[in-house]
Amino acid sequence: MLARKIRNVIDFFDNRGLDSLFLACVTSLILIGLVMVTSSTIDFAATKFSNPLFFLKKHFIFILLGLTVLYVVARIKIKLYYDYGQYFLIFAIMLSLLVHVPGLGKTVNGATRWIDLGFFTLQISEVSRLFFFLWLSGYITRNNFDKNYLKIFIFLSILMLVIVFQRDFGSMILLFLTFVVFSFLSNLKMINLLKILSLAILPIFLLVYFYPYRIQRILAFIDPWSDPQGSGYQIIASQIALSSGGFFGQGLGSSTQKLFYLPEQYNDFILAIIGEELGFIFLVILLILYFLLFSRIFIFYKKTSKISEFSANIILSIVLLMFIQTIIHILVNIGLFPTKGMGLPFISYGGTNLLLMFTYIGILIRIQLENKQLYSQATKKNQK
Repeated sequence: MLARKIRNVIDFFDNRGLDSLFLACVTSLILIGLVMVTSSTIDFAATKFSNPLFFLKKHFIFILLGLTVLYVVARIKIKLYYDYGQYFLIFAIMLSLLVHVPGLGKTVNGATRWIDLGFFTLQISEVSRLFFFLWLSGYITRNNFDKNYLKIFIFLSILMLVIVFQRDFGSMILLFLTFVVFSFLSNLKMINLLKILSLAILPIFLLVYFYPYRIQRILAFIDPWSDPQGSGYQIIASQIALSSGGFFGQGLGSSTQKLFYLPEQYNDFILAIIGEELGFIFLVILLILYFLLFSRIFIFYKKTSKISEFSANIILSIVLLMFIQTIIHILVNIGLFPTKGMGLPFISYGGTNLLLMFTYIGILIRIQLENKQLYSQATKKNQK
């Protein structure tokens, strides 16, 4: 009975050109996130807000909002992004500047990265990244990438500079790394890619050198025990959580590091809590889910590249944004990358990032639907 229902659901998606395995992976990750956000925050929320389900309720609301966003985005024709690409670049820069408008921007721990919308705060750099790649995808479809790489890099640098003034170094690094990998996979000539890297090295070095807290993070990454109560504290607490989980974990809800030891345990370090509570075996299952998700999107990208260069560029940028963010989160949690404020896609608590992930999925679903439509039209023509 259950097997037949599952088969019917799979057939429903397949008949509409949607990838069932892709959707199953996304759904699984969202459900894991819902459980782990609850588990990692229940004690913290009870103490701070006198409501142990405070974060669960907000996270669930964001999932519902995300599903609404997904539905709306999946109904927008991809051609719109192509026709109005230049406006997305302008919006990317303008939105990033809005955080500095008095009364609109919100400052937390010295960083001004958010716009206060009343019911939740929107982290602008997350939206700006997507808008930039929507523009880039169309621009290199219309124009030769190698002939215009310096012009593209100038626009990228402007956006990166604006994000740096928000004191969001992590988002800037994610944007730059995604651009570099995107350029490489888009067959930008190696000499041009090396020129971009050489132009970026000095500014990035200066941004680290003139901000002592960034140097401290790098030093803590190299030797966290040199400052165990300061810059190395988060890395040490994360490693303690992961090591104490063993193969099978301490049990769901049984983490000790979430009890006011590990900061941002429901966001930047949620992987460490998952490892502590559910163990190494579950972490492997989680990695398999991400592997399946990213591999399905990449296969989808290869198929779409034969149909539409623009759509393929969008798919590539989306999968790279998600993949690199996932890799950075994992490496930070196991102590192989300097500490960065970066959540785990679909799992970490955080309204903006979760809504953005649903936006990505909505765009991918729309491309799948349009590919199916084009394939059906081509089949009918061949039959005639």
